Amino acid sequence: MKPLNIPLLVLILVVGAGFGAQMLETLAARGHSLPVAGWLTTVVLLVLVGVLLAYGLPLRQYMLESEERRLQPSLAPRRHQIDLPTAFRTVLLARACAYTGAVVGGIFTGQALYLLLTGTGDLLRATLPTGAAAVSGIVLGVLGVLVERWGRLPPEDGEGSAEGAGAGH
Repeated sequence: MKPLNIPLLVLILVVGAGFGAQMLETLAARGHSLPVAGWLTTVVLLVLVGVLLAYGLPLRQYMLESEERRLQPSLAPRRHQIDLPTAFRTVLLARACAYTGAVVGGIFTGQALYLLLTGTGDLLRATLPTGAAAVSGIVLGVLGVLVERWGRLPPEDGEGSAEGAGAGH
């Protein structure tokens, strides 16, 4: 599996920000009330961050222990265990969180910038919750990229190994 494409995630974030700002501009121009994020949105995104960390940290510990054992072989029992399906699901969750964070973080960033630049909306009831949701979305995206990188196999175990390269020829 190829690692996440960081420039693509940044592009999604920027396009999402433009979409969020344009959506509020269009609604304001038509005289509609502006939908803004509430504090619950931030809480939900932070819960996702917590879930991803809860699954990602055991993966990180296992991978660090594997690297340590590769450098210094040992017959002692492993301190950290994780099975392959759980590791794979964790990497998929991380990828999904990275894309979700880019989209949601972008939309709420655009909305928060629109609210700040136009002076529209109450600071405590509109701008701060929307800004907090934007930051939470971006944190979710960054953590998704980190956890996905934590699950990367060493070159000799992955698709780029010498056995795998010679098998197709």
